[in-house]
Amino acid sequence: MSTNSQIYLIGLAVLFFLIVTFFFIRKISNNGKLKVKIEKLPESPNSEVLADTKNQQSFNFDRDNDQELVILNLISMDRSMFDMDQIFGFLNNYGAKIIDSYFAFYEESQIEKFRVINALKPGTFEEDTKTFAIAIVCDLNTVKDPLNTVKQMIEFSLSFSENFYATLCDQERTPITKQMISHIESRAQDIARIKQLERHKTDKED
Repeated sequence: MSTNSQIYLIGLAVLFFLIVTFFFIRKISNNGKLKVKIEKLPESPNSEVLADTKNQQSFNFDRDNDQELVILNLISMDRSMFDMDQIFGFLNNYGAKIIDSYFAFYEESQIEKFRVINALKPGTFEEDTKTFAIAIVCDLNTVKDPLNTVKQMIEFSLSFSENFYATLCDQERTPITKQMISHIESRAQDIARIKQLERHKTDKED
């Protein structure tokens, strides 16, 4: 009988303890002492210096025509600065020509295919340039073969990425996927068809 009484008393003590604990936690919770602090992750320290690709001065193609820009970004994986001597040497070996502080690739007809610019403000390459990102830009409406030009841009970008440990990204600086590349190529193919139809229509009118 004594044992049962002891068990009963212990049970009451545990219950009383749980009730007191419940009301104590409820009280301090209402007072805001148990609120969880959620802090916003800080942005990359270099994010504010990335050039606005939509308003980049080095993108000034023929403004008389509607533009269909393809923009690829190559960003150093660890955000360390590229060796500019190596960059210039790589671009020269690839056949690029420096024009107005950016590099450009040309077709045999001397029509520009695509250009390579500094993706950080002010968007140009100078002797003292320091950058961890470059952008490859093309206006599909001005090139002779949009699909082939896009493929050349991708080929150049992949080669650069391998040589300089850079991440290939889209216009929004999101790492690019095979699906994104397929979408860009499909877009270039559509533009090529439109250009072909326009040439065919012009030939008929002549």
